Amino acid sequence: MIAHRPLRGIALMIAAMTFLPIKDGMSKILGATYSPVEIIWAQFCLVYLILAPVIIYRYGLAMLWPRPLGLQILRGIFAVTGVGFFYWAVLYIPLASTTSIFFLAPLVVAALSPFLLNEAVDWRRWAAIIIGFMGVFLILRPDLDAFNQGYLIAVAGGIIIGFFYIYNRKLAAGTPAIVALAHSVIIGAVLLSFVMPAVWVAPRMADVPLITSFVLCALVGQGFLMASFEYAPASVVAPFQYSAIISATLFGLFMLGEFPDIWTFLGIAIVIGSGVYIAVREARVKRMQQT
Repeated sequence: MIAHRPLRGIALMIAAMTFLPIKDGMSKILGATYSPVEIIWAQFCLVYLILAPVIIYRYGLAMLWPRPLGLQILRGIFAVTGVGFFYWAVLYIPLASTTSIFFLAPLVVAALSPFLLNEAVDWRRWAAIIIGFMGVFLILRPDLDAFNQGYLIAVAGGIIIGFFYIYNRKLAAGTPAIVALAHSVIIGAVLLSFVMPAVWVAPRMADVPLITSFVLCALVGQGFLMASFEYAPASVVAPFQYSAIISATLFGLFMLGEFPDIWTFLGIAIVIGSGVYIAVREARVKRMQQT
């Protein structure tokens, strides 16, 4: 049940969008030694080990079993693939650019919602979707002679995460957010377990502090993210997800020596503006439908 404390919900969302991009930046550093598959597998396993006892305590042991299993597995595939593409893309392109391109996902949801969710999309949201895609194109600025494959990987990942969000909506009825997250991460962890022997690299002692920080940022960020929806509706807190781009830019600047150029900043601003408009517009339409 939502506690209706919007300022607290917004603050928690901003906190989540501070820790999660830092975690993503650490994945780029770890990616020099460890496969993205290993990084995701470790993250998903540890997150599930934290979530499972909480779910059992609050909702009972039966809630750990994903239902309906077929759709849950499909959503888990989208989750693990989308995150995998993010960790893969960030090895080739700046963290801020990767984060920005992954905000394609809400645009994908809005564009496909009439076909997959039977939701009407008016001309204003279609305009915002088109403008948002133009912003992504501005970030990419494809150079056919020297195109960085990381941008293509990031676009594919953003689209995949869009499908993950769509299946979140399909499976949202009656499922607490913490349970939905647990289902996605355990399915992803199980699927990745089949390929782990081929990519496994034993953690080095020198990397333990960084790995520990990565795990803590993942857990704290996910905790803040879930808590934000306990205090305010998604329509209130969702636009503040875009603060992640600020955190990603600052981490990239101070820790990775990355800084977007003016055209990338303009593309980022367009993507943020389009995404926030779509989120606000969808919330307004829902309120009108409920009155």
